[in-house]
Amino acid sequence: MRLNESIAIITNKLVFVPYEASHVPTYSEWMSSESLREATASERLSLPEEYAMQKSWREDADKLTFILSVPSDGIQALESSVDNESRKNYVVVEGVDDAPSNLVGDVNLFLYENDEDDGIEGVKSQIALIGEIELMVAREEYQGQGLGKIAVLVFILYVLQHQQEILMQDMARYEKGGKELRYLRVKIGKGNVRSLGLFQKLGFVKTTEEPNYFGEWELRLSIEPLGEVEEKVKEDLKGCGVVWNEEISFRRLTT
Repeated sequence: MRLNESIAIITNKLVFVPYEASHVPTYSEWMSSESLREATASERLSLPEEYAMQKSWREDADKLTFILSVPSDGIQALESSVDNESRKNYVVVEGVDDAPSNLVGDVNLFLYENDEDDGIEGVKSQIALIGEIELMVAREEYQGQGLGKIAVLVFILYVLQHQQEILMQDMARYEKGGKELRYLRVKIGKGNVRSLGLFQKLGFVKTTEEPNYFGEWELRLSIEPLGEVEEKVKEDLKGCGVVWNEEISFRRLTT
């Protein structure tokens, strides 16, 4: 979706930028790894197909994505600043703050209609929506350092704080009643023990005692009461060493 096409989120630990065409070669290289594709339940795409996928992520109203990057030298320099305005006025520049050597993975949101919310005699009373999160820390040297946890927490906070704007991207469903985000969920392969442990630590709860037909666990996170969930996320971020978190401008070099 286009909601985040001109914004970035910077923290002292991790940076979030919109998925640009300039990121596609690096992303395609990541996905050449069979083990990574298996862990993320992804298919191997050709480079032209990856470019088409990037375009769909930008334009489709039911998809939201950020590419993850470690802080550039410019962003690291902000950590010593005592002036909060320096961080708020910083502009993340494509190709500089998100150079290929800084990229580490991505985090995504898919919007689905809640097929469990039926009204009288099986007629849907409203179109409550569900947000499904996917996370990938692609580079092995950055795995096991807590960046995945930070990525999910920052992303959840962004989704909660921009909930109505996200839902309104799909105006057709929004006008039919899709004005509510019911909960967040993840689907994790039964062999992906690391991801399963991560999301359980973040408060996601298994919905069944056994994996489903496809060998996946579904875990859900309640987002009500909203204020309490937001405060819990902020406290968890502090526990991860995230001492500042700013939503700022992103400047792309091409249109």
